Amino acid sequence: MNFSLHSSLLMSLPRPAGMTQPGAEFMLPFLVIALACVGVGFYFANRRQQWLQHSAVAEGTIVDVLKKYNRDDKMGNYPLLFPQVKFSVGNHQFVAQGEEALSQPIQVGETVPVRYNIENPEDATLGMDHVPGTNPKVFYILGGVFVLISVLFAL
Repeated sequence: MNFSLHSSLLMSLPRPAGMTQPGAEFMLPFLVIALACVGVGFYFANRRQQWLQHSAVAEGTIVDVLKKYNRDDKMGNYPLLFPQVKFSVGNHQFVAQGEEALSQPIQVGETVPVRYNIENPEDATLGMDHVPGTNPKVFYILGGVFVLISVLFAL
């Protein structure tokens, strides 16, 4: 069913006197949700930027590798690797656990970059550009979806 045929069928339906086509009353809540999603996205983007500005990079050494397997990997052929890395800040040693799985083989003893929070070095993540926390792109995409839904209600 194409869009113009669908619209003409909807307009041909009888309506009581004084009743307008529904749309605006449904459009507004979706626009509010869209704006809220975009606002939350900006909040998380700002927090990530602040974390990057208050962080430094150190070299760490892989001290252990945690292996996990997907449920559908019945034979255990494709492990997901989560490295545990020890790094030093001043005279203190800290350990960071990889939060994202690596698929390429890694060895204990390899050196990797660790980005850590200067005020709290226990708050660390593996990699140069990696930032812990929620990615704001999720909220931007949700906001776009809700804008699209609100536009569809307005048609």
